[in-house]
Amino acid sequence: MQNTTEKKPSVLFVCVHNAGRSQMAAGFLRHLAAGRVEVCSAGSMPAEQINAVAVEAMHEEGIDITAEQPKVLTAEAVQDSDVVITMGCGDACPFFPGKRYEDWKLNDPAGQGIDAVRPIRDEIKRRIEALVSELLEPADERVPSVLFVCVKNGGKSQMAAALMRKLTDDAVEVHSAGTAPGTALNSLSAASVAEIGASMAGERPKPIDPELLRAVDRVVVIGDEAVVEPVPGMAGIIETWTFGEPSTRGIEGEERMRLIRDELVEKIRRLASDLAVPSAA
Repeated sequence: MQNTTEKKPSVLFVCVHNAGRSQMAAGFLRHLAAGRVEVCSAGSMPAEQINAVAVEAMHEEGIDITAEQPKVLTAEAVQDSDVVITMGCGDACPFFPGKRYEDWKLNDPAGQGIDAVRPIRDEIKRRIEALVSELLEPADERVPSVLFVCVKNGGKSQMAAALMRKLTDDAVEVHSAGTAPGTALNSLSAASVAEIGASMAGERPKPIDPELLRAVDRVVVIGDEAVVEPVPGMAGIIETWTFGEPSTRGIEGEERMRLIRDELVEKIRRLASDLAVPSAA
């Protein structure tokens, strides 16, 4: 059960007229969250009244939105919200760093009959159910998530991911990616982590998924060559791990990789502690 002394998450739905999509979304969220989320809606060019067919469609779900009125979008409404969900209003919504932004691609119910509006309503309901689950998930059940990034995603970021899985006994949701991914894993990297029981089996170099970048709790950039820029709506923070490169001291091959691995192990233990996840000794 949510602690009533905690600040409720706040969500703002924005469409052009604030008469159909955003009003249905707000109605579903109020109903499904049962007072546990602050809900607002607004329009970049608000209509004079709410869409009567949207009202009818929501009435079929047992939700009454007849008392709602279209409201104009303000910068203050965006600034006061934790999550801002837009629905076809383009660039009209002001951007504030630290907010989570999502754009839901939904057909406009304006001028549509009830048969056309029902599928839009049902898609909104599906998305709201997922949003409620995400916003109100108990903190003690939530699994922290990390994305490790290097350039090729064949060596250090894959090593870090394998070591994090091993050292936290899969208590962290782990991902890796590359800013310019290669075509294969580094065999020495795979062998070095295997020596201590970690595995890169089944992995492959991957590009960064923008949605994943927004969602994870921590983005760890490994080395100085890769650069990851923050994107609107990021849930977590970006940090960079630098290393004393063994090759500059004439250390190459397996010995070099073991030194990198051991330094990664120490950094991962500290990261696990930051994420409040126990790590192996």
